[in-house]
Amino acid sequence: MDIVFRIMDNENDVTLTDGKGIVLRVSDSYEDHYDVDKEDVIGRSVYELEEQEIFKPSVTVEVLKEKKKVTLMQTNKKGEKVLTTGVPILDELGEIEYVISFNSIDIANVTTLHDNYSKLTELMEEYSAEIHHLKMKELEEKSLIAKSKEMSDINDLILQIAEVDANVLITGETGVGKSMVAKMLHQTSSRSGGPFIEINCGTIPPTLIESELFGYEKGAFTGANHKGKLGKIELANGGTLFLDEIGELPLEMQIKILQVIQQKVISRIGSLEKMTVDFRLVAATNKDLEKAIKRGEFREDLYYRLSVIDIYIPPLRERRDDIIPLILNFVEKFNARYHKDLSVSSKALIALEGYEWPGNIRQVENFIERMVITFKGKTVEAEDLPKEFQTGQRKNVNLGDSSLSRMLEEYEKEIFLGALEKYKTSVAVGRALGISQTTAARKLRKYVPDYTYRKPDDNQK
Repeated sequence: MDIVFRIMDNENDVTLTDGKGIVLRVSDSYEDHYDVDKEDVIGRSVYELEEQEIFKPSVTVEVLKEKKKVTLMQTNKKGEKVLTTGVPILDELGEIEYVISFNSIDIANVTTLHDNYSKLTELMEEYSAEIHHLKMKELEEKSLIAKSKEMSDINDLILQIAEVDANVLITGETGVGKSMVAKMLHQTSSRSGGPFIEINCGTIPPTLIESELFGYEKGAFTGANHKGKLGKIELANGGTLFLDEIGELPLEMQIKILQVIQQKVISRIGSLEKMTVDFRLVAATNKDLEKAIKRGEFREDLYYRLSVIDIYIPPLRERRDDIIPLILNFVEKFNARYHKDLSVSSKALIALEGYEWPGNIRQVENFIERMVITFKGKTVEAEDLPKEFQTGQRKNVNLGDSSLSRMLEEYEKEIFLGALEKYKTSVAVGRALGISQTTAARKLRKYVPDYTYRKPDDNQK
């Protein structure tokens, strides 16, 4: 993101929004000049900020309307006149993907502003290419770890349904990756250029959830913001609305959500005006909604509206093939973040793979991050792990849950991982186990993530 920093690191205020007018980034000087905290601006719509007179009129609104560069005189919250220019960045189809606006508080600096704009124009093509690269990198980084058949099937299903607007219900235990699947659905869809608005129904007090979802007009109720507020549903217009922990939604709100799903029309609290909204709904829960229906805690008609397409994500203990790839992925991620060079031995990987991971992916990620930060050596061995992870503490095999072939395959995997750690190459592994190099290499490719053939040195031939 070097170019973004280069653009923002100047004497003029710079604002970056997406193609829907949602603020993604502002320069550091923004707080001083506009008398507002950056955190109160980022993630909000320029339409809302204009309505609250943080700046007025909004140059970004005009750019989105005219679909071209616009320069106008704004008035900020302090009453100062601000000469502002907005520049659209177009995608491959000629649609606005981002808008950059920049200004000079001191009108005497118009010449400087012009010079900066010239430099910005020169960087625009490079900047657009960088944005495209970062989007592709983000998709790659956030793609699902799908070594197991279960996750491979989910990945295929995401690609299959990404382009349709059918409602999706994602179920599974806490920490299995429901939010990640929702984001993948959005990122691979035709709505990827629109907002992804997430709201956790379980963390918002029942008295506030309606205003969070629907917004309200100024003076709608005691304690309301005197300028009103946009709701999450309205902000999701043109994109994806993700209702996490939908099973925690109060019954009275379930009725209103059902009406929105059916009619795609909403009204802010305190307003008689109805507005049409266009969004793709994705919901998630760790609850058994069918049992909740029987207990009278969840509406049956809402359940069937939500579950047009069901995606169940199994816990890690039921898809152990994903555990080692996840561990290696997180080790690489946190090594890069904390400038470390930690590795995990094959025996330690086997021990970690045998653990139940009741917290699923979230627990794996937290454990690996803590290990990368606190471990003093270079390679984590099995004996370095906490007792509950060590091989000797592994849970006994449940013969009712595993077939003989599965247990034999797991034992064979342990043998090959241990042999590779000791002998380093497939030639030496094959010799030690009394099999051909070809068979050894095939087994290692099966059991060792990212295994590549290494030419043996003279001592191993």
